[in-house]
Amino acid sequence: MPQDVEFEVPVQGRVSPGLERARLRNLEWVRDSGLVRGEEALRRYAFSRVADSAAYGFPEAAGEDLDLCFDLLGWFFLFDDQFDAQDGRMDDALAVCGELVDLLRSGASGAKGSAPVVAAFMDCWGRMSAGMSPQWRRRTVHDWVDYLAGWPVKVADRVHGLMPQPHVHLRARRRTIGVRPLLAAAERVGRFEVPPLAWCSSQVEGMRVAACDAIVAMNEVHSFEKDRAGGHPNLVLGLMRHQGRSEEEALRQVRETVRLAAASFLELRSELPRLARTVGGGPELARYADAIAAWIAGYRDWGAAAPRYTVHGHPGDLGLENLVTPPAR
Repeated sequence: MPQDVEFEVPVQGRVSPGLERARLRNLEWVRDSGLVRGEEALRRYAFSRVADSAAYGFPEAAGEDLDLCFDLLGWFFLFDDQFDAQDGRMDDALAVCGELVDLLRSGASGAKGSAPVVAAFMDCWGRMSAGMSPQWRRRTVHDWVDYLAGWPVKVADRVHGLMPQPHVHLRARRRTIGVRPLLAAAERVGRFEVPPLAWCSSQVEGMRVAACDAIVAMNEVHSFEKDRAGGHPNLVLGLMRHQGRSEEEALRQVRETVRLAAASFLELRSELPRLARTVGGGPELARYADAIAAWIAGYRDWGAAAPRYTVHGHPGDLGLENLVTPPAR
């Protein structure tokens, strides 16, 4: 796998010192919630270290806050892999997206749903939204709904064997990469909220888009061989198919996407003091920018060594079990 590719991201990364404790506790949560069943599934999940990405993306989180972050990231990867399964569960997975959208929009408190992946999400959402303002809840529900609504597009492309044009693929991946809900989680564990007018500004939105593009592009490089083997859409493969790039040229171009996105973020970040003088929220904007920077650098550092993307004897997909249909009674 092309994990040894270096990305030009001039942001210093950090890791939460609570990683080891949170990792062990997360293993208990995925097992108790039914997301990972049996010793072989637990071994594969533990090997993948996918939830470790939480310690890189939320370096200041500790205790129960870090536990929440680990559970969210574990859920993200396990949910993602349900859509790579070849056992006919695709329709059920899409139905789960609809169920989660309905639960989020209804504002149901304490709802669990029938499938393990739904119940686990609602557990995370209950903890994630606790104590947050109605404004934060409304915009975060929107971010989660947009994430879930992006999956039918990805599924349709896979089912039809479509390799979208690179710019089309990048636009779709901005939704399913999950960066926006994770940035909302950063506010939650950081005990702050960006004021509404500042959060809605095109400058802050540009920072979020830059983070999405940087993380998507890095992920597309790391998962390139996995996607090629599975026949799945991928930014590198799209450049090779539609623009006639060689593999080396396509990888170089995606690396340039990362560089440009990171540069765009840093430029927009440097202008935040002027925005704050106009709309207020200077301290919150600074913390939000730090959270975005942590995720760009954190994904770079975690992804470079993540066992999920290694090739020696360990498939990347975690979905040994069907998590999207109710368990037999």
